[in-house]
Amino acid sequence: MESSLAEIENAFTQYAQDLENYEKKRKPTDGLFGLGHALQHDACHDRLDERIEQAVQRLCASGPDAQTAEACVRLLLRENTASLPQAAQWMLRAIERHSLPLIPFLDSGAAASLSREYTARYKPWDRLPAQKEVLRALKKRAGE
Repeated sequence: MESSLAEIENAFTQYAQDLENYEKKRKPTDGLFGLGHALQHDACHDRLDERIEQAVQRLCASGPDAQTAEACVRLLLRENTASLPQAAQWMLRAIERHSLPLIPFLDSGAAASLSREYTARYKPWDRLPAQKEVLRALKKRAGE
């Protein structure tokens, strides 16, 4: 089960590398006025989504213990890194939905803690549908 955590970490590392490679190859006009290849349309986002989805599916199929599930959920719900481009920020927020299948494996105390942290990070006006769904699932698991 530790391999699942490493697999998720590796997916984020590969994504960061993809973003770096994109920046190296990017032309100054890419994305301006719909010209060139903009980052938000790059396949690196789809690759990250697939890698995370597959890792989470394998982990859920193995029936993770509460500690492993919590570590993986915390990794998926990590705070966005301000140093990444805006297109990456949106993708990292979308990736948070992959924590949903893992939430039932959390113990109620961990779910309550994650719920509080998540509520503090995303104010009601800043929550996208994915964040609302994750927060609902965390609160339900916590018994709130």
